[in-house]
Amino acid sequence: MTDKTSVLVVGAGPAGLSAALELTRLGVAVRIVDRISAATKESRAILVNTRSLDLLDPAGGSDRLIASGVKLRGARIVVDGRMRVTMDATRLPPPRKFLLALAQNETERVLIECLQGRGVAVERGVEVVDIVNGTDSATVRAKTPKGEALFTADWIIGADGAHSTVRHRIGLEFPGAPYPFHWSLADVELLGDAEPDRAELRLDYRGPVMVRAPIAPRRHRLISNAPNVLARVPASWKPGKVHWQSDFSVSHRMVKRRGQSRVWLVGDAAHIHSPAGGRGMNLGIEDAITLAQVIAGAGDLSAWEATQQRHAAAVVRESDMMQRIATSQGFFGRALFPTILGFLVRFPAIHDRMIARIAGIG
Repeated sequence: MTDKTSVLVVGAGPAGLSAALELTRLGVAVRIVDRISAATKESRAILVNTRSLDLLDPAGGSDRLIASGVKLRGARIVVDGRMRVTMDATRLPPPRKFLLALAQNETERVLIECLQGRGVAVERGVEVVDIVNGTDSATVRAKTPKGEALFTADWIIGADGAHSTVRHRIGLEFPGAPYPFHWSLADVELLGDAEPDRAELRLDYRGPVMVRAPIAPRRHRLISNAPNVLARVPASWKPGKVHWQSDFSVSHRMVKRRGQSRVWLVGDAAHIHSPAGGRGMNLGIEDAITLAQVIAGAGDLSAWEATQQRHAAAVVRESDMMQRIATSQGFFGRALFPTILGFLVRFPAIHDRMIARIAGIG
């Protein structure tokens, strides 16, 4: 027996949930499935930018996300203990004169609740095995908790992450390469002088990078391009309980096509890159909501694909550049660049353009 729906979303991360939520808002019948049996408990991505909040606002997601997160008033760069650059998010245009920090598991919780409020639940434990992509519809063969099942849909949205089964099944390559080093992260309570509403990039001439960002009251995300980020925490931050700790590697990859016929990709299934700049999850949310709008309005998929590919390519380039500068051990990355940047952001027009870019509205 085959179950039929207008749109089948594969993957219940932020991108997939955003697609399903927007489709439901626009009156399109949707099912969303995920191979994982429960929602993630890990914080993962931590920045929800202004562009994402604007896109999620019509479906009622933005206010609930803001209520759950931390409003950041900006960020700063500290070099060998000296503050060199300050970025002021309160200069963003109203009404959201801040950057929002929120753990990904909390972002997903809010989106799931919004979706449930519209009568749609995530169907978990559903693993895609094969896809037949037709001219008028596509069919998915999947393993489910009740056995094998067939899902037929007018459209399939692949939001199933960097190792996307959907991407593999429709034969799209994922060119790119890994970066040569590993990162470490920790979500930890800091009880000292770490600012509770401002992120920080710490650069030392002879040491690795340290990034700190508040994600909840007294809780901060720490990231370093070296093992065991907790070994590099300044004593004045007074580290306490560790909520999560992990190591990870980073690649930069991007598909040359977003899809074909009735199957299209969004989020990490289509592009992955350095976390520098906090753009990855937000780009996925933008992919998802704009694709949902095109599908619901019978719009031009080729125009959507061209726009999102240009946007994704720009984000991959920018994040790559930021990571290379921040992790450089040379004079330019550790001394000259922060000095130049500190000088440039003294000009309001340059500063405001930079902070708007971080917010996704530049």
